[in-house]
Amino acid sequence: MNPALQPYPPPIRRAALVIAVLLALGVAYLSLIPGGTVPAPDISDKLRHFGAYAMLAIPAAMWFGPGRLVTVLVLAVYGAGLEVAQGLLSATREASPLDALANALGASGGYLLVWFIARTRAR
Repeated sequence: MNPALQPYPPPIRRAALVIAVLLALGVAYLSLIPGGTVPAPDISDKLRHFGAYAMLAIPAAMWFGPGRLVTVLVLAVYGAGLEVAQGLLSATREASPLDALANALGASGGYLLVWFIARTRAR
C-alpha cells in the first residue's frame, strides 16, 4: 500500500472521530437554530459554509483515512441533508442548493489538505 494512503495510528483516529462528531453536532445545531440567533463573522454566508465543512473534513478524513474519498461523499450528503432539514423544520431558514455546494466544496478542501499532508508525511 502507498505509505501516503495508510491510515493514521489508532489513537489519532479515535481522537479524530471524537473531534469530527463534536464538530458535526455543532454544525447541525448552528444549522437548525433560528437564523437571526446564529453567531457568525461578518463574511459571506458561502465562505462560512465552506470553512465549517473544511474544518469538519479534516478530522473526518483523518478517521476515514487520507486516501478515502468517502469522506467527501459522507460530508456532502450530511450538508445537503442539513439544508433539506432547514427547509422542512425551520420557519426562519431556507434550503439552499448553493449552501449545499459550498458545504461539499469545503469538505473537498479539508479532505485535500489532509491528503496533501499525508503525502508529504510519507516522504
